[in-house]
Amino acid sequence: MKEIWSKKVIIPTVIITVLYVVATVYLMNAGLVKDTIFGSHSLSYKWNLMIALLAGMWTAMSTTSLVLLVIVAILTGLNLILVVERIREIRASGKMSLVVGGSSLLGIVGSGCASCGLPILAFLGLSGAVFYLPFQGLELSVLAIIFLSISLYTLIRQRAKQTICAVDMGTP
Repeated sequence: MKEIWSKKVIIPTVIITVLYVVATVYLMNAGLVKDTIFGSHSLSYKWNLMIALLAGMWTAMSTTSLVLLVIVAILTGLNLILVVERIREIRASGKMSLVVGGSSLLGIVGSGCASCGLPILAFLGLSGAVFYLPFQGLELSVLAIIFLSISLYTLIRQRAKQTICAVDMGTP
């Protein structure tokens, strides 16, 4: 368990979490970001606008959406780091065949705010009926947290089983 809270896991998780939140904020404003980056504006204007978008995320999202975004980002970072470590272990043992992380997909696509995650989910087959949900799509973030938590629990439990070896006590 101590290995999970080591610098080898915490630092990459924090980096992934920050990148995840920044990417979500910029995707919420994709048109403005594209026009700013590729527009004929000064570099200082581009820099100031990109920083202002990050600073404005507190006002663009509700407190609930922001908390859910941060939780999903942290869980996605932890899952991603542990899955990568697991893939390395499997590859080193020579038993690599197929690894699938479906809960991370839901976490990446359905997090953030309901209005930015739902259009991406529409490409996966969900229709506009999601807007008729009682919490207007926040359920997707809650589902992502549940699935990511289950995935994290499974990865941690599997990792703990690998570090414990059976000792034959012999027969008395």
